[in-house]
Amino acid sequence: MTLKRMDNVLIVVDDLEAAMAFFTELGLKLEGETTVEGPSVGSLIGLKDVRATLAMMRTPDGQGIELDKFHTPDAIRCGPVDAPMNTLGIRRVMFAVEDMDAIVTRMRAHGPSSLARCSTGTRTG
Repeated sequence: MTLKRMDNVLIVVDDLEAAMAFFTELGLKLEGETTVEGPSVGSLIGLKDVRATLAMMRTPDGQGIELDKFHTPDAIRCGPVDAPMNTLGIRRVMFAVEDMDAIVTRMRAHGPSSLARCSTGTRTG
């Protein structure tokens, strides 16, 4: 058996509407949104009394980012908000874009702090 593709990445968010607006502005499309809850969901993900709203966003080439807002139980923040790059866990999601300067200008309206440190460059190879 061989790996076919990566289908999606899950990001748990506090503000689902703001996260959806951010990724929509970036160029992703909303594939669907739903609320899930109940014992079967809880047993699937290992939590009790789960109620969450999920939004699946897709890039133009079909890659997915699933945004989840947990209503119950409350989401848990693990570690500092401004953790250094060598902190364990997912540290980056990267996209290829046509005009980096234009994207950065548009995205700053959504307030992502990482854009403050954004620099442009040309990929080689």
